[in-house]
Amino acid sequence: MQSNTFDPTTNQIEDLYRTYKPHLFSIAYRMLGSRSDAEDMVQDLFVSIPGYLNDNIHNIKSYLSKMMINRCLNELKSVRKKRISYVGNWLPEPTVRVGEDSPLENVERHDTISYAFLVLMEKLTPLERAVFILREAFAYEHSEIGEMLNKSEVNCRKIYSRVKKKVDLSSQQDEIPSSQLQQEKELVDRFISALTNGNIPSLVSMLTEDVILISDGGGKVSAAINPIYSRERVLELLKALSASRFPGSQARLVEVNDQPGILMTKDGDPSGVICFEWDTPTTAIQRIYVIVNPDKLQNLN
Repeated sequence: MQSNTFDPTTNQIEDLYRTYKPHLFSIAYRMLGSRSDAEDMVQDLFVSIPGYLNDNIHNIKSYLSKMMINRCLNELKSVRKKRISYVGNWLPEPTVRVGEDSPLENVERHDTISYAFLVLMEKLTPLERAVFILREAFAYEHSEIGEMLNKSEVNCRKIYSRVKKKVDLSSQQDEIPSSQLQQEKELVDRFISALTNGNIPSLVSMLTEDVILISDGGGKVSAAINPIYSRERVLELLKALSASRFPGSQARLVEVNDQPGILMTKDGDPSGVICFEWDTPTTAIQRIYVIVNPDKLQNLN
């Protein structure tokens, strides 16, 4: 009996890598909330791929997507166990645009997801996340999703419907109007000025009354262990942050997951990222995310 497997050449593997790496990275980043883990998953997939290719594959993109989703589902099982012992709040690893991007990075940036939406994904089970990401972000049909996850089409529809009731989709914004982006940039500039100059009271009008600040130090850097609720308490924490980190640190406006955010540096090295979730009708800040865990900053340069 003739085997359907074949031994792809190095050039064939490299062609597949160039073609599908951005798509597979986007899936893994949404699933895992970590750029570094997503990069590792893509590399591992292409190292092992020769043993999985065969002549019966009719849609290589769906096939590779299925491989990536299954790897991410397995990874999430072990990741969730590790996070039980995580110190404080776990926040996703941000994508920060610091300098000029390479063409491949530009492709990845074009397909990035808002930071607030990555946080939202943490509320979902791994299976819910997979169904929702494949449908909402990549527009796969429920029948295709079912094939990838070895579930029925009906089951996938039910999971997707359940997720839409479970989460607030306002965090996943469509393309932000340039006028709103410009306004957000100006507000972030004001935020930076207030932090660096210690003029925290000037931020009062920029925050919603029920604003929440969540910080992630991973037990390695000083950070609030629990979320900080209400404008008054958030202002107190920002005052402490301003006093403890400035003028020893510098802050500048950058793009964090394609939205205006802040990169903090100390002696030229990244020391923190601050990003925001906005109340669209008022353009006030309703969530502040402060990522200072050095493990989540090491890929910024």
